[in-house]
Amino acid sequence: MAGEGIHPPITTNSTSGHCSPRFAANTASGPATAPQNLQIKARARKASRKRSNGPPQLQFVIATDPSQFKDASVKRSVRSQAMVQYRYKADKLRLKEKEAERTAKENPAAPQEPQLPPAQSSSNHGGIVGPEPDEYQYGSQWTPWWSGPNEADYTAELVEPQWSSVSSSQSVLALPMSRYFLALAAVPPTDAAGRVTDYEETDAHGDNMFSILTEQLSRMAITNIGGDIDPFCVLSFNSPELRPLSMNLVRECLRAFVSPATMAKWAPAMMAHPHILLSSTTLASSWWDMHEGWCGDTKRTTLVKGEIISWINQRLRNTTQQFEDSTLMIILHLLVGEMWSCNERTLRIHESGIARLISHRGGMDCLGGGGAMAEVAASCCLHTDILCEAPPLPLFRDWQPKELAPISDATAIPESPIFCPRAEFFTIARDPRCSQITFDLLCDMRELTDLFIARHDSLPTVYEVDTTNSSATSASSPHQHHDSTYDIKIAEIRMRLASLPSAYMPGLPITNDWVYEAVRIASIIYATAIMHRIPFSIAAQPTRAIVPAHPLPMHPGSSYSTHAYPPPPGRPLNETLYEALRRSNTENVWGDMSGVLYWVSLVGAAASRTKVSVKMEHAPVRYAGEAYESWVRRSFIMYATRTMIILIFQHPGPVVSAQRRMVRLQGLVGRGVEVEPGF
Repeated sequence: MAGEGIHPPITTNSTSGHCSPRFAANTASGPATAPQNLQIKARARKASRKRSNGPPQLQFVIATDPSQFKDASVKRSVRSQAMVQYRYKADKLRLKEKEAERTAKENPAAPQEPQLPPAQSSSNHGGIVGPEPDEYQYGSQWTPWWSGPNEADYTAELVEPQWSSVSSSQSVLALPMSRYFLALAAVPPTDAAGRVTDYEETDAHGDNMFSILTEQLSRMAITNIGGDIDPFCVLSFNSPELRPLSMNLVRECLRAFVSPATMAKWAPAMMAHPHILLSSTTLASSWWDMHEGWCGDTKRTTLVKGEIISWINQRLRNTTQQFEDSTLMIILHLLVGEMWSCNERTLRIHESGIARLISHRGGMDCLGGGGAMAEVAASCCLHTDILCEAPPLPLFRDWQPKELAPISDATAIPESPIFCPRAEFFTIARDPRCSQITFDLLCDMRELTDLFIARHDSLPTVYEVDTTNSSATSASSPHQHHDSTYDIKIAEIRMRLASLPSAYMPGLPITNDWVYEAVRIASIIYATAIMHRIPFSIAAQPTRAIVPAHPLPMHPGSSYSTHAYPPPPGRPLNETLYEALRRSNTENVWGDMSGVLYWVSLVGAAASRTKVSVKMEHAPVRYAGEAYESWVRRSFIMYATRTMIILIFQHPGPVVSAQRRMVRLQGLVGRGVEVEPGF
């Protein structure tokens, strides 16, 4: 029979079992014509499904009744169109991977694996780099947790998380008319008022700051000694090993931590006595320790701290000097220099001593420097409280900084999710580091902060629900509608956060965007702490995360970037955040996103708190274990402290306001709602 292999669909009557009239009509036309017509229709259908070279076109489904959308033919058409879209994207991805492989063969290069700073046996900073004699060395004979950048070995270990990974149909970018474009349109580039900070980590910047300081030191040397002499002769450590290093330490401090605003506000007071300027070098020495790979105080840093402590003791025994601003400045410098050591007991001792000294002076408002002394003291102590997840001392908790004057949309300020006094992130939007997706994520974190604090400000200290009559209680609760609205908004933020891809995924606009990745991981820790009401140090545990830190690749055939590999599953989120932050360029503290860098570093430092304090000589040789945990925490603290010091002199009000909000939030997630109202 001609056309024997092609048959029309057969439908049967459910009651009689006979063939349907449609089949009867087809067979009635005769065996010679029916198969031929069917072959023509089949060829037409096949021709219509021919794939084009361009991207898939939109397909519209039209119906006169909603029930028609459930028709089998409609479902089949939608599935077919989805498969066309999937194949198109898969083909594009395969072409990209082949092109990347071809380029890699032509230009071979080793994958850029994350590397910790190497411990140096010799130093360019004076040779005093050995570990503190009291410290013992930790064993470095472990094999690395990752034997090499073998993508096949690593991707084989990836396990499907308990939650759903990002779907290929989900949008990973914000809508074209998101708040990002509104913020950009609100302030034309010609109206932008400067930058957040004038700091730059360059030799030119360091030389400029050094020349300003040298001029002031020359005047001080002439006044104290007389004659044309080397200005650094007035800077003298007692230790003969430190004397040759004084100029280099001061120069490094100026290069890494000082902005023009610092020179204008802080340097004049530092010229009052050589001890004040020399005490600031403890931070520069710790900065060298980190970059040289020493996880702990070197002999040089120990000697510097020892001299500073001896100066403080001398001053406290002197009735004339014990309550001077200069004594307070030296103690503040020591407090900041001690942060690298991560000894919370030592930090709290210094903080308590600062509070007692200020109280003897009559309070924060009695300090000198035109308010700068009070702002720096409050900022350093609140900074310490955040790092230690500790409640603030009453002196700093009750002190109110000067009320911020109205800020125009064009003024550059250090915005972040914990400080944004304007309708939008107008400053952040202008920074080239901030992509649209990063901007929208920061907006979500800002909204989450505002929602969480506002909700708890509206609740009583104790709010109990009568479980014996839950329906009646719910009906009479004045917070029922408020809670439901809050829950809806929180759920929406969580969904958007879960839909974001990792910067390790290839072929996306955010691939290898480490500023975005650091913000994304910090947001996961931050949102987990708020939504679960747990401290940041607990929220960083991978089992606590509200969304996966690294969703699986969008397509079964795709893989992660050949240039960077994500941390393995099960790593603490603070370590994942550290790897992303290391890859970003923090030399200029993220420019107009410096407020965001401070927030990210604070989240990472608080999330890295651990009860274990590991003493070791060098940075860890593998990315796991207690030694690595200690290194990660110290690094976060140094990132955060450096950013705070650079910003506090130019933007004291915004920095202190952000810190107070962070302390307030930590009190809510870590200690419940029983905290002082309004803080």
